[in-house]
Amino acid sequence: MIQTEDLIGKNVRKVGRAAAMCWIHFGRPVEIESWGQKRIVGEFALDLDCPWRIKNSSGGIELGSADMFVPASGHTLDEDFDWDIQGNNLFDVKAKSLFPEGSRIMVTSAGLGSSYDLTITFSNGLCLESFVNASSREECWRLFRPGLEHGDLIVTGVGIERC
Repeated sequence: MIQTEDLIGKNVRKVGRAAAMCWIHFGRPVEIESWGQKRIVGEFALDLDCPWRIKNSSGGIELGSADMFVPASGHTLDEDFDWDIQGNNLFDVKAKSLFPEGSRIMVTSAGLGSSYDLTITFSNGLCLESFVNASSREECWRLFRPGLEHGDLIVTGVGIERC
């Protein structure tokens, strides 16, 4: 079964989003077939569907889940702003800057807090913190191996589940 510690020593391949869910791929490249198309993904993937933030070594917030709803520079917050268009929001711009594709940023530590909040520390001094924000079986985050059907580590408001 997959554990958070499996990420230690893995590089960050790519950071992105699907709607308002942040995803991060780690480790060596893996080819999978998804929706009839072949894609290159990371050996491990993390889907964050709860509040999270990435802090620098001084404790300042570099990127947060709410940044998906803030216009990127050059865009204005008006009735025409569409946060869901790739490249339109602050998250899209900052994620690429903090974790450029092909960089050598590695996971130096990863673990769970008492409420199943996830903390991941990176070799560039940044630290990801997630916050489980449900009291139900609603999925908050998931760590998995793309292309495999079993072994996912799923965290909900009531604890850890496996599939």
